[in-house]
Amino acid sequence: MQMMERLCHYFSYKLIPILTGSIHQPDVYVTDGFFLNWRQMKKSILKASHYVKGKCLDIGAGQAPYKKYLEEKCTEYIISDSSLTHKEMFKASDVQFVNAEATSLPFASETMDTVILTQVLEHVFDYQDVIIEAKRVLKKEGILLLSVPFIYQAHAQPYDFFRFSEFGLKTLLEKNGFEVIEFHYQGYLGTTLISIINGYIWDRTSKFRCFRNIVCLPIILPIFVFNNIIGLFLDTFKAQSFSPNFFVICRNRD
Repeated sequence: MQMMERLCHYFSYKLIPILTGSIHQPDVYVTDGFFLNWRQMKKSILKASHYVKGKCLDIGAGQAPYKKYLEEKCTEYIISDSSLTHKEMFKASDVQFVNAEATSLPFASETMDTVILTQVLEHVFDYQDVIIEAKRVLKKEGILLLSVPFIYQAHAQPYDFFRFSEFGLKTLLEKNGFEVIEFHYQGYLGTTLISIINGYIWDRTSKFRCFRNIVCLPIILPIFVFNNIIGLFLDTFKAQSFSPNFFVICRNRD
């Protein structure tokens, strides 16, 4: 029994991250169930990188997957996260971060040139307080890079509280003193459908995790590859109303 547990742990935390490229997020391989989502996020970050400058704060960063693309643009790159959720969501993480809730940051007002807030708002019940805090620590004319899910599966449970429409997100930002500079749809019907299908396959088999990760892996990964290729094709039809995620570049106008 102990031997099987060690084997399952090896496949789950060593082999699968190598086979799917999840250890290189967002540069995951097409074998990863969320390849399309990571691809879109990387594309958005690279497009927005020329806005990044000075002292940067990456709020709720988790394992800070975008640091490698942005830190050269910054004089200082600060990572903050909640130790409680970080420990649960990233069991093998060795990222050094400032332990802080997104609603109560331990930084002086108007000290940051750039704030990065990717896939965080849906995990905070008082999400408007996060926007207020991001604005507080930003200098005037400072830049906020923000992404949120729209049509996306429940994840990081039980810390998954909200979804945001395009119009609700724009209104939230504008009412809190931000000017929307650019608004991006992170994929369309293909990314939305395939991420849900792949997520369903992975989630439904999680009750038999060891069996899935050891025995079924040679079947599941090729299915992900096939699905992801289909998703790339479907995304050529730009159905904006069916986007899984939104990415916004905005400026602190006050």
